[in-house]
Amino acid sequence: MKLKNIFGSMVAASLALLTTASCQKAEEVMDTLSVSPDKTLILAAKDNADVTLNVTTNVETWEFTAPEWITGTKNGNALVLKIADNTVTEERFGRITITAGKASPVKIAVQQAAAEESEPVVPSDVQATIVADTQMNIYMDKEFNASLKVKMTVAEPAAEEMQAKLIFDAEHLSEFVFVSGKDVQLFPEQGVNLENAVLTIEKGQTESAELELNIKGNADMQNGVGYLVPILAQPVKNVSFTDKTERADFIVVRKNLREVKNVLYFEVNDVNPLNALEYVLEDGTPFYDAVILFAANINYDSSNDVVYLHNNPNVQALLDQTETYLQPLRKAGIKVYLGLLGNHDAAGLCQLSDWGAEQWAKEVAQACKEYKLDGVNLDDEYSSSPLMGNHWFTSPSGAAGSRLCYELKKALKEECYWPTEVSYFAWGNLYHCSNVKDQKTGVEYQPKDFIDFYVANYGSSSEPYGGLTRKQCSAKSFELNRGYGSCSVEAARGFKEQGYGWVMWFAFNPCPGSHTENRRSSVSVMNNVAQGLYDMKLKPEQHYYKKIGEGEYDPKPYKFE
Repeated sequence: MKLKNIFGSMVAASLALLTTASCQKAEEVMDTLSVSPDKTLILAAKDNADVTLNVTTNVETWEFTAPEWITGTKNGNALVLKIADNTVTEERFGRITITAGKASPVKIAVQQAAAEESEPVVPSDVQATIVADTQMNIYMDKEFNASLKVKMTVAEPAAEEMQAKLIFDAEHLSEFVFVSGKDVQLFPEQGVNLENAVLTIEKGQTESAELELNIKGNADMQNGVGYLVPILAQPVKNVSFTDKTERADFIVVRKNLREVKNVLYFEVNDVNPLNALEYVLEDGTPFYDAVILFAANINYDSSNDVVYLHNNPNVQALLDQTETYLQPLRKAGIKVYLGLLGNHDAAGLCQLSDWGAEQWAKEVAQACKEYKLDGVNLDDEYSSSPLMGNHWFTSPSGAAGSRLCYELKKALKEECYWPTEVSYFAWGNLYHCSNVKDQKTGVEYQPKDFIDFYVANYGSSSEPYGGLTRKQCSAKSFELNRGYGSCSVEAARGFKEQGYGWVMWFAFNPCPGSHTENRRSSVSVMNNVAQGLYDMKLKPEQHYYKKIGEGEYDPKPYKFE
């Protein structure tokens, strides 16, 4: 079900239909799988007894794979392993993988001693853990370089030296996507050099030195896409792992490193957002770094007493067809934000209670995840008075708007693995945000912690406050439909020299024949800004994209006559 219908459908749907849907959902059963024992198998070079693994699953059949030197036989719910003798002078490593339907596979590492050893030296079968900061995205620089840091720890001081080597486990991608729900691609394996990537815990120590891995991507990696670097630790000496402690999964993304960025509010009731693709600099990069879909609404359903995210037919059409109209922008390096606006009822961006802000922020974040968006932009306009005494609402204030911005930032981070941003247009009650205390931890946060940038009204610039620097402020705002704002090359160069991070554009429409068409006057100003900010002109545009009706857009490019 699309998010646009969640609350709209509540008004019209019958109780019987909702009950049926709930029953159907309750009947869904997830595939399960567990194996005992599931620890690393430490084997002697020869004369190993058969190993039995007990498999528990609710799936009718299960399968397994094993190294060629291990023969497995299924016996009911057991997997019996026969181990061939190791006749070479090097240790052998492998992995047994057991699968059942869509359940998360169980993978068990296997270590066998070299021929000259009777058995591996593993004091007390010491369990180790790979430690890495994999919670944050790793960004590549302009040359597609990045670095990852990994170390190994144990609970007690090592009785002997312990070692593990790191490998690139490409097969882990499908498992990671299934378990995490993160739609990522595999990082180019040739860009990850693990030839000498060995972690060593010295005798008497509890952790290894931190190993820095330098990786290199390439120009074929798309913007708006996460790439998985799946690192797996394999035992080398005196150490073992469980499947939960042997991995470090990093997500790598490309980052826009421009000093000054351009953000464009598209009036999507009039214009197809694909038009942003046509305006590129001489080096082939897009002029616009971000577009805002103006706008979705915050609405209140008085019958069901719920504040919900409302999308008009034009916004919803773009979201429903995100792969056609929005993802091409993101792949070109243009971020896509959902604009949020009042809609003439009791709900408003600066009049939700603390609880109400938290609840609505979760719904908005879910929409950004579903439609693969890069965040939100708030414009506090067109709301009527709140219903005082209702648990959703409070008196309109900048503090309430600040709370919503904070809750949006928090919810977006929880829902989306890719970088997401919260920004706003300085208007209504939302000019300057105040500090906000987290409702659960009580920790106080400054605006710099939850506002990525904010833009001023036409003809003005926004200025630093609350820990924000000029990199989070707009030097100027242009209203292209009404012709508000001119700019010389020298003035635009001054934006960069003064340290501003953004320039705002509103209502660009290059489509011939449209009643709001403003292509020629707009491109003239855009060219001056491009030369001032980037020392480049715009390439001549070749095509435009049509909006053909209510909730209808055309993905076909049309040549200018």
